[in-house]
Order: sequence, then C-alpha cells, then structure tokens
Amino acid sequence: MSTEVKVLSTSTRTNLEALKHHMKKLGFKYFEESHGWAYFCMNVFGEADELATFEDCVCISTRFFSFSIQVDGLEVAKKAPEISQAILDFYEAEGSNES
Repeated sequence: MSTEVKVLSTSTRTNLEALKHHMKKLGFKYFEESHGWAYFCMNVFGEADELATFEDCVCISTRFFSFSIQVDGLEVAKKAPEISQAILDFYEAEGSNES
C-alpha cells in the first residue's frame, strides 16, 4: 500500500498556513490538500462512505497559478473580492504571477 507524500516546500507550507488563517476568518473551512490543490469550503455534504459534494468552495493550486471559486450562495459572492485578494497574496508570496 502506498501513501501520498507531501512535497510542499517549507515556504509553501508557511504561505498555505497564512491562507488557511485568512480563509477561516472569511468563514471557510480548510478541507484538504491533494494532488497540488488546496480546498476551502463553507459547506460539505455527504456520508463518510460516499463522495462528498461541495458548495461555496475555493480551490487553489499550490504548484501553479490557477484557482477556481464555486459560488452557490450570496454570502460567498459578497466576499469574492476578499477571497481573490487572499489567493493573490498567497501566489505573490510564492513568487507566482499571471505571465
């Protein structure tokens, strides 16, 4: 049986912890980091033995400049500018940009 090895650099882990803290203040719960993506959700539905469905989620890549925001509620839509800024701050700290 193999296990997934976390290969995030120390600086990325530090930057991700800062992002987790900021997203928590915005009402998101950190869900998981998997395959280079970190998931923050306000609502997660599903049983332990079935696939969960997510609502009001933000997914960011910890390896390259890419993120997505799934907005199902007005509460998250109102926070979009703050969410975007928190994500952009993460990428700036990582040294990533849109070029």
